[in-house]
Amino acid sequence: MRQEANLKKNPKKALLKYFQPIDIRDVLRDDMTSMDIDESFGYFARMPRRERLFLNMYNEKNLLDIMKETGLVAHLKSRGFDDLIIDVDQDETLIHYLRVYYDEKAAENLLIDVRLSDSRFVPDSSFFEEGQNLVTLDMIVIEWLSIQDPRAKFSTDRPQLPGQSKPGLGCLQYLMKMMYVVAEGVIKDGFMDVPDHMHGAVMYSKNFKFFNPAHEGVLRAILRDAKGYSLGDISWGMITGTILDVKTGQPQVYDPSEQIYPVSKRLKKYFSSKRYERRFNEVYKKKKYSFDYEKMVRLREEIIKTKRTEDL
Repeated sequence: MRQEANLKKNPKKALLKYFQPIDIRDVLRDDMTSMDIDESFGYFARMPRRERLFLNMYNEKNLLDIMKETGLVAHLKSRGFDDLIIDVDQDETLIHYLRVYYDEKAAENLLIDVRLSDSRFVPDSSFFEEGQNLVTLDMIVIEWLSIQDPRAKFSTDRPQLPGQSKPGLGCLQYLMKMMYVVAEGVIKDGFMDVPDHMHGAVMYSKNFKFFNPAHEGVLRAILRDAKGYSLGDISWGMITGTILDVKTGQPQVYDPSEQIYPVSKRLKKYFSSKRYERRFNEVYKKKKYSFDYEKMVRLREEIIKTKRTEDL
């Protein structure tokens, strides 16, 4: 899977629909002097002056140990990648980088590229009961996630997905286990992403849920009614407007919004609440979809005559 965004022009925070971000640096500034911040036991205290740490806590060895614990290293070795190199960094916008290479640290040897930001968010009040106190959530935003096999080629069995430049590695489940361990360690409520493509939302859906229960209902209803079609077919169906709402006869448009991987009890409680389940079921049971597969194939062929699949 490959999800890309120009982080300077199109950061994930600019795409959030149902959360209002709070800059943690502003929060700290209100309560502390610059010297207090520099010496405090809080957010910045875990960042040694001489060592880059992923999410201000994990060095390369720590991350390699977690990768082994969650089965990610074993999976990569089963794919022929034995000599792994872990590289962490942080840029001036406080985005954390985790890159995994094989054999040597070179662009052509890159297997995994994860870029995360650490932010605080207040959910939109419309998702809660009237008068219910809103909470501030400490979230990790997935700014970029790329998992690719640089030695593999696309084939009929492994077709190219929109936005994808190389075949994947089949290790998303292990990476998510790793991220869960990481989030518990830094005490976060969960992970947040806004998938650019329908297939990204589907792949995340094994661990993530849309914060908006109506969006989750639409996703699950499409997967129910398009059962038997491939992930690529469904993604192209959304792009070509050939997945139709039976009731209206109109194409179902993919509407990117926040998907959440809950870690904390309070976030898990939100997704298991009666209010969330009720709204989800209303949409899931109401929606019915049809897929004009032949039209999708025809339109897909027209599109790839003028555009590269990796640029969609």
